[in-house]
Amino acid sequence: MAVQFQLCQLDKDFDAYVRFLSRNYDELNLPYSYAMMLNFFASPLTMGKAMLAYLEEPYTVVGAAGFVYGTSAKDHKDRNICQIEVVYLLREYRTPMIFMRGLRALLREIRAGNPEVSTIQFWVSERHKGFKRLITRFSSLPGAVMEEKDGLMLYMIPFAELELFSRRFIPLTSPT
Repeated sequence: MAVQFQLCQLDKDFDAYVRFLSRNYDELNLPYSYAMMLNFFASPLTMGKAMLAYLEEPYTVVGAAGFVYGTSAKDHKDRNICQIEVVYLLREYRTPMIFMRGLRALLREIRAGNPEVSTIQFWVSERHKGFKRLITRFSSLPGAVMEEKDGLMLYMIPFAELELFSRRFIPLTSPT
């Protein structure tokens, strides 16, 4: 069954987004309290956009992503930066094909919401060893920068490079 990607637009979508992330809070492995994480979950609903990954029949949410334009450090005035607040996909749907389709959908929505975005940034917990191969690919893109801060890694990647990466990627496994 194919995974679909769609922006949250209706109250039921926003509800599904928050419920899904809340149910999977422990899997995110971030060094924040639940209250702080709830803030990260909610900020895309008020200052950015949220997206769901789902199966159509029966309707089942299998992933969620949220982003904001700008950073809290600059009071969201640096809108050329898009910060990915959260991305989570259930383990059984973590295939290269689904990930790349999701990345393309996310980048398309970021660009549609703000054509001036030049940088994508996101934070990753050092406890997420499973992402090492993917993060190594991202950090090797031209212009990518990473910094360690308080047990988290901050990744900043030029939007154009991430977009090129998503277009040229050919998965080594069969489509899902």
